[in-house]
Amino acid sequence: MRSSVFVLRLLVASVAACALVVGTAESAQADVYETSGDFSWQSTRVERLADCAATEWFNNSRVGSQITDCSTAGSNRYWDGVHLAAADYLELIGERVPYQADQACPPAHGYAYIKCYYVGGKHRGNPVITIATESSGYGGITARVTWYYL
Repeated sequence: MRSSVFVLRLLVASVAACALVVGTAESAQADVYETSGDFSWQSTRVERLADCAATEWFNNSRVGSQITDCSTAGSNRYWDGVHLAAADYLELIGERVPYQADQACPPAHGYAYIKCYYVGGKHRGNPVITIATESSGYGGITARVTWYYL
């Protein structure tokens, strides 16, 4: 009878130790989501669209019209964090660029074009954004968001 109590206590202690180790490992690899620079007066919407597009590029190698799942990302809180596959670092850098008279997408500042959005539609006063990859690797991605107001 005493040995069964000892085994039960040992089992409980082992489970507690495993839970402690797993919890420590997960917290040591926390996701890093950073933004810097200027994202316009619609910064939350712009950042969410950029997060979604950058994630599609990083996870699935999609660009431009291949990215179809991000149209509602601007109003979805889900895109306020990192959703990269096998990576935990996402940085978005916002940069306002001069107005484009032809209402074209702003130039991509990075080595890989990802997507262009007319945030809020093609109406005067709304931002037009271009998302491009500035750097990427096993740790994650840094994307540059260039934009101007229509």
